[in-house]
Amino acid sequence: MKKLVLATACSMVAAIAHAQSSVQVSGIIDLGIDYAKGSQSQARLRDGDMAASRLIFKGVEDLGGGNRAAFLLENGFTADTGAEFFGNNRLFGRQAWVEIGGGWGTVRLGRQYTPSFDGLVKVDGFYVNSNVSPINLVTSREGQGAAKAIYLGRFDNMIAYRSPTLGGFSTTLAYAPGEAAGSSSGRNTGANLMYANGPLYLYYAYQAQNSGTAAAPVANPTRTTFHYVGGTYKIGPLQLGLTFEKDSSNAPGTNDARHYLASATWEVNAFNTFRGEVVKRAVDNSPLDPYALTLGWDHSLSKRTILYARAVYVNNPAGGSSSINQIPIDANSGDNGSSIGFGIRHNF
Repeated sequence: MKKLVLATACSMVAAIAHAQSSVQVSGIIDLGIDYAKGSQSQARLRDGDMAASRLIFKGVEDLGGGNRAAFLLENGFTADTGAEFFGNNRLFGRQAWVEIGGGWGTVRLGRQYTPSFDGLVKVDGFYVNSNVSPINLVTSREGQGAAKAIYLGRFDNMIAYRSPTLGGFSTTLAYAPGEAAGSSSGRNTGANLMYANGPLYLYYAYQAQNSGTAAAPVANPTRTTFHYVGGTYKIGPLQLGLTFEKDSSNAPGTNDARHYLASATWEVNAFNTFRGEVVKRAVDNSPLDPYALTLGWDHSLSKRTILYARAVYVNNPAGGSSSINQIPIDANSGDNGSSIGFGIRHNF
């Protein structure tokens, strides 16, 4: 009888241990003062020149046997006004997903980062920041035609498998069905292959986006593809990065474009980090080939609070009007643009 009671108690303890879970609430508030000059000049209080402000709910449950379930809800907002941001009026427009995983990898369902973003963000010295990162030139259609899809760093309705790391290699496969009845409108796919070993990181990523959506399907969806390849190498406190990107559309009359990224991140000491990055855009059959340069300095006041500076410059050829960081540049003006900003990022 004692053995039975003991066995039952042990089973109950094991079940409780397997059911252990935790939920965390965290986030970022990032605000800065910014001055931009392009075709016009503008003084601004900006959100997110280092990292966009957000509120995060994250949970994980131990399922036993090395398996777990997890979820993440990530709301984006602008701290200067308190308004929703980055989600097109959706409560959790940054991310909203649930996953199950273990030693075999993870399967994640919901709105989440694409495999190409996961590969690129490790090379970009500004973490693909939607304001100041020069790689935002990849979202331009200038010189290519309006049928080219705008690059997406997140997919809705995405099903993704992320493998474990084996011998330094890992991969992610992703598919978003688009959900348009009788049409491939809005269908998106992606994949990456990453390798990390000591100071070396290498990656290749593929992304394909169909035009149209479930709410607004099109009769003959066009397809835009993005290819990324690059990596980083760390020499002591200095990390150097390179990436080549090519995007093309099967829409008639659409030109291919290429982007060349070079980045450097220097950890000067425990409190200060210097960042620099340049991206050159080149479009087939078009003279509209701008480049963008960003320099940054981060100074840590604590583990949670950072003071930072960001300087951005965009160089346009005659007739060009590419811009990042929302620098005001008139269409077809050929004007260059610049901005400088100072801010505070606080994690909670």
